Amino acid sequence: MSEINNSLVCYIHPKRETQLRCNRCERPICIKCANHTPTGYRCPECIRSQQKVFITTRWFDHLIAAGVTAVISYLGSIFAFLGFYSILIGLGVGYAVVWVVKKAIQNRRSPLLKYVMSGTGLVVSLIPVLILVFDQIQLYGFVLDLYSILWKVGYALVLSGNIFYQLKN
Repeated sequence: MSEINNSLVCYIHPKRETQLRCNRCERPICIKCANHTPTGYRCPECIRSQQKVFITTRWFDHLIAAGVTAVISYLGSIFAFLGFYSILIGLGVGYAVVWVVKKAIQNRRSPLLKYVMSGTGLVVSLIPVLILVFDQIQLYGFVLDLYSILWKVGYALVLSGNIFYQLKN
C-alpha cells in the first residue's frame, strides 16, 4: 500500500504545515494563527466576523454614555471628601453610572464603551481636585488640605476602575 500525503498548510503562512482546521470555515490554520475558543479553534477572520455581530452601539451612544457618566461622576465627587467613605461612594457611584448608562443606551454593547465611560469618569471626577489645588495655591501659595485631595483622587481611581471592571465582562 502506498501512503497518501495529506499534509495541510496554513492559509496565512503557506510554509507551515498543520493538522489544525478552523471549526467554523474548515480552513487549515497553524497554531500561531489559531484562536482557542470554548468550542474549538477559529481562524482570525472568523473571530473578526463574529465580533462584529456583538457590536450593537450606534454613533451617538458613546456621547450619551460620556454625558451621563460625566454628570453622575461629578455629582459623586462632591461627597468625596468624607475620608474612607469616599471609597465606598466611588463604588456606589460606579455601579450607578453603569446601570444608568445601560438603561440610557438600551443595553447596546461595544468594546469602546468601557474606555469612554471609565476615562470620562476619571477625568470628570478629577476636576474638583484640580480646582481645589489651584484655589489653595492661589490663596496660600501651597497646598493646605492634602487629606481631602488624596481622598478625592482615591474616589476618582475607584470610580473609574469600578466602571471599567463592570464593563470588561
